[in-house]
This record gives sequence, structure tokens and C-alpha cells, in this order.
Amino acid sequence: MGQFKYISPKTKKEALELLQKEKSKACVVAGCTNILPYIKEKKISKKVLLDISDIKELNYISKKEGNIFIGAAATISDLIDSKLIKDECNVLHQAAEGFADPIVRNSATIGGNLVDASPAADTAPPLLALDAVLKAESMDGKRKIFLKDFFIGPGETVLHSNELITKIKIGHDSINKSGCFIKLGLRQAMAISLAAITLILKAEKSMITDVRIAMGSVAPIPLRLIKVEDFLKNKKIDNELVEKAMKKVREAIKPIGDVRASAEYRRYVSGVLFKRAFKRLYSIEG
Repeated sequence: MGQFKYISPKTKKEALELLQKEKSKACVVAGCTNILPYIKEKKISKKVLLDISDIKELNYISKKEGNIFIGAAATISDLIDSKLIKDECNVLHQAAEGFADPIVRNSATIGGNLVDASPAADTAPPLLALDAVLKAESMDGKRKIFLKDFFIGPGETVLHSNELITKIKIGHDSINKSGCFIKLGLRQAMAISLAAITLILKAEKSMITDVRIAMGSVAPIPLRLIKVEDFLKNKKIDNELVEKAMKKVREAIKPIGDVRASAEYRRYVSGVLFKRAFKRLYSIEG
């Protein structure tokens, strides 16, 4: 650890001042569930580690004017324990329950899971489907970043070197209260997903009035499947529609092959996950 300097700011202002000073030399950490392996594997070196886990103003879950706000330092366990998240953003609650194991969930933060920008980030698909908006702050000012615009590539985001994600906002919408999150892995716990899907569906008299679909581990970045959503809207629900949508899901993704699964398998199983999620939300005869 001799190559690293460790600082634990106690306020958001102090953290932003340090980021402004150190910029690209700084590495913001909280749970350190990914950072410590990165150090061991020498993926990062000679960094100033800014530990924000003790900044209380970044650790909260609240509701204001109908909107849900989650501090970037809120842990995955905080999401599981929150009745607000379970009642108002259930797909995020589902994803949190399947995240790693209890020890990791007690440390890993929602902000860290997003900023790490892994294509397999468990919280990304539900937050994409929930139309989440991030708030980034620096000494130069504040800005809003729609999560759908946040990811650039594996490990890359639009976040500037002097910026800190301080909160996640989920807008008020009744459709957010229900949905389905399914993660496929090689084992039951501590699994990196081979593919993951979030489906939120609203239907009236067998007609789809609103739908949101997001996936992880099937492209270089977590994806919102807008074209598939547009195809499904205002359509009558039946088995034929689901089969057509499965095909469009497979066309919309850009999977790669790795040691966990081939690209072909990921493409095939993505359609299966969509069908499984759809039928959990809406029963189809036949």
C-alpha cells in the first residue's frame, strides 16, 4: 500500500475540495469491494484514496415531493432494509437482495456500483428502467446526468475527474412500484451475472400502455432497450407478441463471449429471460 495515500473526508465539501486538488490522481472509495481487488491485481496504482463512507450527508434514502432520493454512499443492505425502496422501487429492491453476499452488501454502495461502470453492475438495469437521474457535484458546480447517458464503456463514464456522484433521483411514477428483475449466474450466490433483465410493465385490458426494459452483461454497457419498448407499446398482449419481442431483444443487445459464457449463449438466454420476466408480470393463456 506504499503507493497509495488514504484520506477520509468527513463532509461533502471537504471531499469536493480534495477532488478539485487531486483530480485524476484521486480515487473515490466507499465500500472498497472492487477497489481492493483492483489494487491487488495492479489495475490501479499511485492513487489518493478518498474514502467517503463516513460522510453522513451522502448516506440516506428519502422521499420528497413524490420523488425518491438515494445518497451515493447508501449501501446495498440499506436498499434491502428500506421499506420505501421495497414499496416504491421494487425492482431495485429485488436486485439488491440478489447482490453478492451479506458481507459485501453491508459495504458496497449504490454509487460505487454505478461509477465502477461494469456491464454486469446489478443496480444498473433496475435504475435504468426506473429512469434514474444522477446528481454530480464539483467545486465548479452541479449537474444532472440521466443514467442512460452515464456509461461510455466498460469502466468508463461521463463523470469528470473532479466530480462526485452525490445522489440518485427516481421520479414519481406509479409504474415504478412493480416489476421484475432476473439475474442469471453460474451459481446461487456471489455470482457475476451472465445476463440480467429488468422489466416494468403496465397494461390495461390486455393492452400494454407502458413498458421499460433494461439489461446488464449483454453489451459493453448496461442497456435500456428503447426500440423493444416502442415495439411493445399499445400492443395487445398474447403469446405471439411475446415471441416477437424475444427476437427483438436478441437483436437489440451486443453480447461478447468470455470465460463465463459465449456471446451466442448470452443472446439466446436474453430472450428467455425477457419471456420469463414478462410471464411473471402478466399471465398469458395458451
